[in-house]
Amino acid sequence: MQDKSKENPTNIKAGGSLGLLFEKAKSHNWLNAQLKNKLPSELGGLSLSLVDNQKVFLVAKNSSLAFRAQKQKTKLLSIIKKIDGLAETKSLSIKVDEKNTT
Repeated sequence: MQDKSKENPTNIKAGGSLGLLFEKAKSHNWLNAQLKNKLPSELGGLSLSLVDNQKVFLVAKNSSLAFRAQKQKTKLLSIIKKIDGLAETKSLSIKVDEKNTT
């Protein structure tokens, strides 16, 4: 029988820098899920890219979504500040996902 614990990365208890990387990934995924739950439907194509100190970077799936998000930056910042762990956010940057634009 195959060991199922090797297939599910949430069960991995790695130490050192690999363990820290797994914890950061779990935290990022949780924050992104919280963000997606709070976003209005017209901004649903936004994803959390990076959290660096008090700055949050979002990625839009296309340029029109990025444009709409830029117009609603104040609203987005207030939504982000309501997420546990991002309450101290001071600035927001929105970029277009270049991989999806062809």
